[in-house]
Amino acid sequence: MTKQTQSTEINASPEKVFAFGISERMNEVWGEWMEGKWTSEGPVGVGSICHFDTKGTFSSFGELKGEVTEFEKNKKMTIHTKDAKGKMDATDSLVLEPTTKGTKVTYITEYKVPYSVLGKLIDKISISKHMETMHVKMLENLKKALEA
Repeated sequence: MTKQTQSTEINASPEKVFAFGISERMNEVWGEWMEGKWTSEGPVGVGSICHFDTKGTFSSFGELKGEVTEFEKNKKMTIHTKDAKGKMDATDSLVLEPTTKGTKVTYITEYKVPYSVLGKLIDKISISKHMETMHVKMLENLKKALEA
């Protein structure tokens, strides 16, 4: 299992960041990598389902299905995501902490590749670098969207 953690501070309240984070406006943040849509009814919470269509570098994963496994309004949301082909199994958490300027936003991803030794090697030299780049850019995009 590979774990990555990236953080940034955003000049917006945790309430504003969280509301944005659970909305489909996140597609503005994911832009070149994926597009997501909530497919379950009712307000977002534990058990809510989201479908993601991957693009660009991650297009080989195709459609991903995510389920909210943890939900603390204005503090944390965790989604467990899998693809139909068994290539991707990931858990992503968005964690918010109030600061004097706004909110510290931490994005945590834990994922495993389905291959044995070869998969671990590919992860170290390629996948993990792409994931890190994507997450840093996503946080930059989130900051720009919320501070605009």
